[in-house]
Amino acid sequence: SKFEGEGMIFRAKLIGSEIVPEARGDKMCQETIQKLKAIVKVSKEHKQKINVNVSLEGLKILDQATGNVEHTHEVHRISFISRDVTDSRAFGYVYGPGDGSHKFFAIKTEKAAEALVLSLRDLFQVVYDLKKKEVEEAKKQQDPN
Repeated sequence: SKFEGEGMIFRAKLIGSEIVPEARGDKMCQETIQKLKAIVKVSKEHKQKINVNVSLEGLKILDQATGNVEHTHEVHRISFISRDVTDSRAFGYVYGPGDGSHKFFAIKTEKAAEALVLSLRDLFQVVYDLKKKEVEEAKKQQDPN
């Protein structure tokens, strides 16, 4: 699969991230992405250039200049993906580190965000199928009949 090993890499910019109250919700995500874009505009600072690495390990955000991994988000901890309705090159997702909190990450892609969003959807399906297979294999070993 295209997600094995290094996986796929997309060039992008990090708009920002913020703690959000819910694990999912389009309205919440749209409001948060607009808020983060407004903060960037006011600050006059350049958005951080990043590479988004999509692999079986999940989503990694790497600094384009240094190559340092800034964030690693496992697939099973990403609860929601939302496209920016006002900008085809922007999207965001909600990540839960496992402590009950949720953080929204807003990203602007170099090309249309669609390719990255579709890759994430494919990745979720691949990971789901692998997990299902693991469970079935485990059941077979427990029940040899």
